[in-house]
Amino acid sequence: MAAVTHLPLPRSSLDPIERDLAEVEAAIALVALGLATRVRLVGLLRAEAVAGEGLARAQEAGVAFRLDCSGPTPAVTLGPRQNRA
Repeated sequence: MAAVTHLPLPRSSLDPIERDLAEVEAAIALVALGLATRVRLVGLLRAEAVAGEGLARAQEAGVAFRLDCSGPTPAVTLGPRQNRA
């Protein structure tokens, strides 16, 4: 049986920006740890507001970040992991 990896769950917050940023951080962790190749987040309340901070955190972790505003609601895609030089 494979070992189970426990990830800390983001704390619930009433602030939509804090909540969205916690979702982005969790997705970054999934990709950085190799538990997912890509994670697409849809339904974020303030995706554009957290894009800058999310991008910085993703770059720090070596994970690709993309904000897609072409649909009815913005979506954020994290991953794949990026090769570090």
